[in-house]
Amino acid sequence: MTDIEIDKALALAIGYKLFDVKFHHDMWAVVVYNGSWRLFSHRDWNVIGPIAERYDMFPHLNSSGKWGKWSVWTKQHDISADTPQKAIALSVIGAKK
Repeated sequence: MTDIEIDKALALAIGYKLFDVKFHHDMWAVVVYNGSWRLFSHRDWNVIGPIAERYDMFPHLNSSGKWGKWSVWTKQHDISADTPQKAIALSVIGAKK
């Protein structure tokens, strides 16, 4: 998945409806409670941090043969990615399927 595809899938996985998500300036944006649009990117800690806390999916640096990879362990799967933000996003997406 590309970063843009991850952003859209994450927004939908956490409860945004398809009509609440739009593509804007090479990024996805979501409508917020007051009806305005806000850029939505899993790479932004202000976006992914509260999601990690809400879903209790905190990454750790995987030291067992995958140096430089971040992992999130859940009951269903172990997701690894090159950044902690991406590991959180992919884990939430996977848990919601």
